[in-house]
Amino acid sequence: MDFAENFQTKFARARESFRRAMPRVALAAVALFLLRLFLRDTSLYRNTPLGLLGPVTFVVCACVILYFGLKLAVRLKRMLLWKVRRRLIVTYLFVGLTPVVLLLALGVLVATGGSSQAMVRVVTVEIEASERQALEGARTLAGSLARLPPNTSGREAQAWLDERAALLRAALPGARVYAWRGGEGKAADLFSADLGEETRGVGPDASDERESLPAWLDGRAEWSGFAYLPVPEGAETSFGTPSVRALARAGEGRNAAAVLVAVPVSRALVARYRENTGVNVRPFLVGIRYEEGRREDPSLPPRGRRLFDVSHDQFGEPLPKFDGFNFPSPVFLDATDWLTGEHQARWSFVLDWSWAEGGKQFWNNLVVGQTWWRILYVVAVVFLVLEMLALFSAAWMTRAVTGTVHKLYRATESVKLGDFSHRIRTRSRDQLGELALAFNDMSANIETLLAERVAHERLKREVEIAHEVQAQLFPRSTPALDTADITGECRAALGVAGDYYDFIEVTPGLVALTLGDVSGKGLSASLVMSNLQATLRAQVSIIAERLSIANQVTVPAGGDGGPAFEMPCGVVETDNGCLVSRMAERINEQLCRSTDANRFATLFLALYDDRARSLRYTNAGHNAPLLVRAGGTVERLWTGGTVLGAFDGVGFEEGQAVLRDGDLLVVYSDGITEARRADGEEFGEERLLKLLIQNRTETADNIRVKILESVETWAGQAERGDDQTVVILRAGDK
Repeated sequence: MDFAENFQTKFARARESFRRAMPRVALAAVALFLLRLFLRDTSLYRNTPLGLLGPVTFVVCACVILYFGLKLAVRLKRMLLWKVRRRLIVTYLFVGLTPVVLLLALGVLVATGGSSQAMVRVVTVEIEASERQALEGARTLAGSLARLPPNTSGREAQAWLDERAALLRAALPGARVYAWRGGEGKAADLFSADLGEETRGVGPDASDERESLPAWLDGRAEWSGFAYLPVPEGAETSFGTPSVRALARAGEGRNAAAVLVAVPVSRALVARYRENTGVNVRPFLVGIRYEEGRREDPSLPPRGRRLFDVSHDQFGEPLPKFDGFNFPSPVFLDATDWLTGEHQARWSFVLDWSWAEGGKQFWNNLVVGQTWWRILYVVAVVFLVLEMLALFSAAWMTRAVTGTVHKLYRATESVKLGDFSHRIRTRSRDQLGELALAFNDMSANIETLLAERVAHERLKREVEIAHEVQAQLFPRSTPALDTADITGECRAALGVAGDYYDFIEVTPGLVALTLGDVSGKGLSASLVMSNLQATLRAQVSIIAERLSIANQVTVPAGGDGGPAFEMPCGVVETDNGCLVSRMAERINEQLCRSTDANRFATLFLALYDDRARSLRYTNAGHNAPLLVRAGGTVERLWTGGTVLGAFDGVGFEEGQAVLRDGDLLVVYSDGITEARRADGEEFGEERLLKLLIQNRTETADNIRVKILESVETWAGQAERGDDQTVVILRAGDK
């Protein structure tokens, strides 16, 4: 995750640096262009490394144009497609017109490809028919020649061959017949040909010389196919010499005969093909080898330049130009190199394709063609109607969608200006209509929430004021004691606390310390806490006054009567043991009269005598404070009674404890032990006790800090569930 964030940060910085640098690059491109324009006609530019200024200028200018062109395109896209209506229109056009365009393109491709391949097939079949005719003629002539008497003279045999070759040329215009008698020499024994201009073959080698059979035909009884003579060395052309050829052998020994029928591709043969197929076919045999022009040895002289003119056929006639309506369609045939016997596909002919010729291939049958034409016409009309309906539906849906979106946009602008009373009027019952209604509900809720927020802010301010006032109720200083240290702290859960702690100096050497926990949290609990604090301080003031008066009373010597004023119980050097419990009873009476029955408080109240190091206390339903002795033993101070403010007229017991050197008294609220971490487990009294035992030798302030920090660490990020208060009294040396 750190690597990904680091990479994104570096990428963002690099992108920002690139964006800032591009204007400077643009200025540099302009400067380079002007410099090149000024220097390009000088010898300094042509004859020195300054000539590299041209390519550098081109690269820099291209980068600048590409960058700012892309930025302009992005900005135009944002401007044009900002409105949802425009985006939907573009989307529907793509969705609606793309299938039409694709279908039309597919139809055109199928029509052109299918018709052109049909025409190619017709021509191929015609050429294959010529191969079969040539082979059949070669067989017939070879068999007849083998049956001629051996003593037949050459003149008689030539006359015989001319007569039969003339019959063969009726089916194969321009056919040439080569015959060998007895054995096959280098040149044919007999030769018959019609060497007119119309029957002369195309290509660089269309002579009438008698041929010899190539070595690759040795041992073959028959062979037929489309053959060609490759381009001779040094010829200024790339066209070969095509022909249809067939070889047949018959007889044995002196009666052996071989006949080769060669039908060169000539004007007469092409005219026959055009007449039989109805297709304007043109000779276009590419006779160069694929490896031609490459030389392994660079020391050899280069071959002659080969011309490959794609604008004319082998007759020299111009080919149709590709304009979408007319174009030449190639015909590839399996052709054999007559010199080597190599067999491969060659570009042999070219067909003149046009829509008119293509239509003839589809509609050449009058009845079926007309039927198909009517079917396609009906399908096209239906398709066009459906497409128009689709576009109309798209326009209607676009308006329905964008209309509601526009209303939502206007409503959003009103909300942005603070007008939450704006409502959208819509009659649609679709999802967009529900969205508009939801927006209205949202605006109403926001309007209500704003009013509630104002009230909440007012209440929050009141809580802050209450917190400031409550802070004044907690003790601002600690009484100075000779034998002990006292400290305390309260952390509120909700701004103001329902917990209360205090330590009040009643008289020098006598301190009242207390910790109370009012039920609930927040303002209501803090008000009860304030009442409790006021009542307690009033009781302490009364006790202080009574103690002051008691210290001034004298008892008459030998008198039978008692003192003028009754001594309060629980005062130092008395053993009545009821002062603290009486204070709790009077506080309970006051709370019962001033609060509801469902409002009560727990309270631990104690008086610490600094001279006697004694602690007199009562526990009114509070957590038992922990008295950790210096040796590590623990005592819990339970003596007392029930909670305050719940039951009127109840009594409380009073307990007593003596603190020795190193003893530690910890009074805490349940917010300490009931603090929960994320999994719900409480901090608990056991962890608190363990913490106190481990740190009992620390000062009171240090122990307070460690308790609260441990609880805070335990709870982690969890919200504080209750007020957390602690009061610590640690006895030291006298």
